[in-house]
Formats: sequence, C-alpha cells, structure tokens
Amino acid sequence: MDQSTTVLDIDFGMSQLSGNKKLLFTLLGKFTDEYRSLDADIQAHVAKGDFDEAYSLTHTLKGVTGNLGMFALHNASKPVESAFRNDKRIADEYPAFVTVLNETIAAVDTLIQEPAPSVAAPANGAVAEQARKQLMAALKASEFIAEEKLDEWLDALALPEDKRTAIVDAVDELDYEEAISELENS
Repeated sequence: MDQSTTVLDIDFGMSQLSGNKKLLFTLLGKFTDEYRSLDADIQAHVAKGDFDEAYSLTHTLKGVTGNLGMFALHNASKPVESAFRNDKRIADEYPAFVTVLNETIAAVDTLIQEPAPSVAAPANGAVAEQARKQLMAALKASEFIAEEKLDEWLDALALPEDKRTAIVDAVDELDYEEAISELENS
C-alpha cells in the first residue's frame, strides 16, 4: 500500500519509539482521547472566526500523525492546515479530512481494544512468591522498572489478564501506589 494512504503503520510508529509497543499503544490511546472531538473543536473556532486556533489544532495533529505513522490523516491535514493559515477559511478538502480523521480514530480504537491472548500458566509457588516480593519491593522503593523485568515478574505470578493489565498500566503511568494496591489485591 502507498504510504500516503496508510491509515495506521504500526511498524513505523514502533520504529519512532525504539520498538516500544506499549508506549505506542499508550500514545495511540491518548491520540483518540485528544482528537475524537477535533471536528467539533475546529468548527467552534471557525464559527468564532478564530482561524489561528483552528490552524494550531490542525498543525499539531499533522505533526502527531506523521510521527505515529498515521499517514493518510497526516496528508489529509496538509491542505486543511494551509487553508486555515494562508486563506483564513475552511479548505474544500475539509469533508474528506474529517472522513479520514474518523477512519483513523476507528482504526486505532479497534487496534487498542483487541484483547491480548491470555497466556497465564500455573505459577510455581516459590517462583511466584519470589517475583511478588521483588516486584513489591521495587514498587515500594519507587524504582524504575524495566518493561522486560516487569513482564518477567508478572509472568511468574500468572495473574489474571485484567490484574496484569491494571498493574502494567499503573507502572507505565508511574502510579506505583495503584500498582501496589492491585498487587496486594491479586
């Protein structure tokens, strides 16, 4: 597929983040949160004649989409951005831009909501207890926990997928108190 029409290039997005898939998915989630109401936000600024703010929103979107591998939306935003900046008007391409925006958000929603397959195997009691102690100590000391180490400890614990996800999300957000709470209640 031609890169300019690619809705979401996961490989490119991961390459921008040194292969960190979890970070990419976190950023994709933030993207949908931030830009789900973009059309309404732009329309509100245009209605007030605030084309500078409409330009700013579109310019930021263009940069984010280029870095995350959302090439169709990145390219669709260019004429819209230009019309706001240079002509103080909505581009003729705006309806197509909104269509691509909605397609991109739908694609991201589908991707990040796909459940990961559960691979929980029965945990060896001694190994699981050691992993629990080490993880708890690292959390209580507010230590940085590398993704690989966290995965190793959580694999040893063989927690249900929802608990594992809650702990990973809390650690990714550096909310160690929440991670401790989730671990204590698992």
